Amino acid sequence: MKIETDTYYFCSYCNGPYHKECVESPSIYHSSDHPKHPLQLLWSEQYPNSRCCSCQGYCPFSCLLYYCLVCDFALDVICSRKPISLKIYNPKRHKHTLHYFPRKSTLACDVCGLVDDDYSHLLYTCLLCDFFVHKRCIDLPYVIKVSRHNHRLAFTPSNPFKESADCGVCYQKIDINYGEYSCVKGCIYAMHSRCALRRDVSNGKELEGEPEETYENTKIFEDKGDGVILHQGHPCHQIKLEKQFHDENKHCQACMLPFYGDGNVYRCMQSCDFILHESCAYLPRVKQFMLHVHPLILELAYTTSCFMCRKCDRNSCGFAYVCPIEGCDWKLDTLCASICEPFNHYSHPHPLFITCGEYTSIPCYICRYRQEQPLDCVECGFVLCFRCATLPHKLRYKHDEHLLVFSYKEYADDDELYWCEICEKDIFPHEEGLYACNECEVTLHVDCLLGRDPYMKSGQTVVTSDKETIHYLPNTHPTRPICKTCGRHCPYKIKIKTSGGDLFCSYTCYEE
Repeated sequence: MKIETDTYYFCSYCNGPYHKECVESPSIYHSSDHPKHPLQLLWSEQYPNSRCCSCQGYCPFSCLLYYCLVCDFALDVICSRKPISLKIYNPKRHKHTLHYFPRKSTLACDVCGLVDDDYSHLLYTCLLCDFFVHKRCIDLPYVIKVSRHNHRLAFTPSNPFKESADCGVCYQKIDINYGEYSCVKGCIYAMHSRCALRRDVSNGKELEGEPEETYENTKIFEDKGDGVILHQGHPCHQIKLEKQFHDENKHCQACMLPFYGDGNVYRCMQSCDFILHESCAYLPRVKQFMLHVHPLILELAYTTSCFMCRKCDRNSCGFAYVCPIEGCDWKLDTLCASICEPFNHYSHPHPLFITCGEYTSIPCYICRYRQEQPLDCVECGFVLCFRCATLPHKLRYKHDEHLLVFSYKEYADDDELYWCEICEKDIFPHEEGLYACNECEVTLHVDCLLGRDPYMKSGQTVVTSDKETIHYLPNTHPTRPICKTCGRHCPYKIKIKTSGGDLFCSYTCYEE
């Protein structure tokens, strides 16, 4: 609750300031918002977590509010001075005049379809027809842009004669008796009204009559012909397409993964070490990610710093998709930014979606890492975090002639033992993923094969936020150094050395 005033009262004993509006508020107040009973002026600390039934804001601790002890109805002091309109005429929402309905009810709102059996959302009703609407839903926008669909969505009133669809956010059936948002281009795509206006789905801005925004999505390379391009991430030299490239000591400059497989790459024609996966060379400059309302812009390189991906919480020195809006800290690596719905993962037979709310954290079925808004299955409840979703499907191991495949066994036999060939410790396939060769029966922990910093490479120098320089160095000598934090011999392919000479096995240990 914020009061904008230039007039205060001051206590003559403690010199504490009090708003004029608060001091002059009567102890008993008869409000048109709640005509059934008078409201009493109380301190909010007597009724913690009280929510103003007019503005929907929570009353701060130790502030004044008007409260009905009988009905559990609360108004903050500011809203009490702005009585609710007893009649509203909004012909775009409903053709008749709407009247305030000042009672608790189990009536569903005809716009959002939700039932609020308390005073948290005030209702208006039409006296001429069977129409109820929350106060908050009267002025909902009619045309919006959402993060999960390429076209704008328009509000569509209830239509009992059309076929019901699944919501594109929560993937539950949309009740055709209530309003929804559906695609303006005619796609078979719709959302519940409340789902469409979530903060991670749309910004709620009214776009009716507004021209559609266009984003310049030009290529980030210039085609020179014969498989040769000039890429903006490496403007000094041209890069050429090479087929069936394999060198696990080289890293793609975009996604930072080593070249374990035998795919096509673009490689610098000069002596420098710039290489890109063929797919990474064609990344779009502008991308709409399904969990963020602003388009993300491709940032091409991090040479002396690294960033942490918003979804997988891993550090990377590769390309990033960054939100250009000032104050918005969204930053994704190219692997997480490439995930879209429906997502088909080789570890699960059903397509995966993101169905939970913005602040809902669920543990991943594979690694047990708890993540906000992971991918999940609407058929069986399987949950997959972005860390596991972006792991390479197949990798090479220097002591095996075959490709190792990432796998996860939810119902592994307890008598069946798995053993990591690198760290020589047990692997629990129903609690963590593993890489395995079925022909040679070689099994490896994910971290043992990829390392804890799979998107960082040896030879990289990073300047941290506190201006300390750290170096990523190869860790290939027979005698492994001891990590200053965990006290173990550093087991991974790269190690970290600070400008002060301290050694760490991973960036996680360095931060600790």
